[in-house]
Amino acid sequence: MPKETPYVITNCHTHTFLLDHVPRGFLPFGLTTALAALPFQRLVVWLLRGLNPFSDRDRLSRYANFLEVGGKGAQSDVLHIIKSYYPENTRFVVLPMDMAFMGAGQPSVDIDAQHDELEELAQQSNGRVLPFLAIDPRRYGGPDGESELIKELERRIPPDVARDARGFRGIKLYPPLGYWPQDPRLTPMWAYCAANDVPVMTHCSRGGVYSRRERRAATARYSDPDNYREILTAHPGLRICLAHFGGEDDWTDYFERPEGRRLTAHDAPIEDRRHINWFSKIMQLIESGAYPGLYTDISYTIFATQRFLPTLAVILRAKPTLRSRTLFGSDYYMTETEEFDERYLSMQLRYTLGEDIFREIANVNPGHFL
Repeated sequence: MPKETPYVITNCHTHTFLLDHVPRGFLPFGLTTALAALPFQRLVVWLLRGLNPFSDRDRLSRYANFLEVGGKGAQSDVLHIIKSYYPENTRFVVLPMDMAFMGAGQPSVDIDAQHDELEELAQQSNGRVLPFLAIDPRRYGGPDGESELIKELERRIPPDVARDARGFRGIKLYPPLGYWPQDPRLTPMWAYCAANDVPVMTHCSRGGVYSRRERRAATARYSDPDNYREILTAHPGLRICLAHFGGEDDWTDYFERPEGRRLTAHDAPIEDRRHINWFSKIMQLIESGAYPGLYTDISYTIFATQRFLPTLAVILRAKPTLRSRTLFGSDYYMTETEEFDERYLSMQLRYTLGEDIFREIANVNPGHFL
């Protein structure tokens, strides 16, 4: 029997940002700052784990794990943990977060310092760490905003990025922090990415972090997959990944309210498109053939709820176009709050999908997207 050819896995969705990168008002009563202090953090972790000494994966212990990872002293410490769960040559797309404009105060460490640290880690990683650049249009809203944004893009992701694997490899957007992907301040970014072959990863689920200036339900509109139609039409060669495949809520809705998937993004009146299930909408957008640079990833959604795994397997086997645009990603370390750990879930995914499909989403497709 011929020996199977080894291949490089790429986890296209991971995080290494720390409590120091989170706004001071993210948690009430000054807890964000307090938890960033090592003695207090250790006390809280010890208390959470001590409430149930008979399990290390009960809910309180999982929150303790999350705090312990987020409270590390450096992003390299988080990377060291996630690397231990995967084969030695695995690559990791690392997605920083710029939360300075979400209405919860300022982080202790600003986004430039977060980016600088990631860039250094990438340069030392021999191609294993592939950071993306976090962009928020409100950071470039002044009279010189457009030129400042272009300068930042040229500095962090120079036009020869495809020939330089040492630095940043793409753009990270997080619209529910309070902005539209179609924000005019982002127009030069979309043009730059299309012209220089730079991929974009954007949050696309109703969950996650959100702007404190609006109700949580209202911030979901910023992440609607339809927001990218006009952008992709204007830039046909652009590659965008709608992360989380619509999110856990919409996957659950897909099972519980099947009438939601009878609407199609093409036939429904424009005013009704907002009601279409996002999981269904992403499938329709990709399979339409109109947006050859549109991808999705399975991060958090599949890792949060194991019952979605068989559905993912059936859909990817039945839909080759969708399969060719789906990326493997876990959303570590956000998944530390879930029932099972990273290694178990990634292996369970690999077993359920089968080796051929897993190789496609974890090796072949990331090569095309990146």
